[in-house]
Amino acid sequence: MILYTPLPVEAVLEGFDSYTPEYLELDYPGGGKLIVEPLSPTEGRLVRLISSHPDDYLRPELQPGTIISFGPQRGR
Repeated sequence: MILYTPLPVEAVLEGFDSYTPEYLELDYPGGGKLIVEPLSPTEGRLVRLISSHPDDYLRPELQPGTIISFGPQRGR
């Protein structure tokens, strides 16, 4: 990506390194865990799959970047 701007690079990237996304750890049927970046109270982007079953890594619905739906989080 090329960004054409008269601003110095320091001004463009100011605050970029201080962003820390919040992740949720969700259990899924099958015994694994999903690390999800929330996009809304009921939807998130799958960041990471943690599973001891090799077949889980071949499932297209569990690929990183997939948008998944989940229920509202309790106790948050």
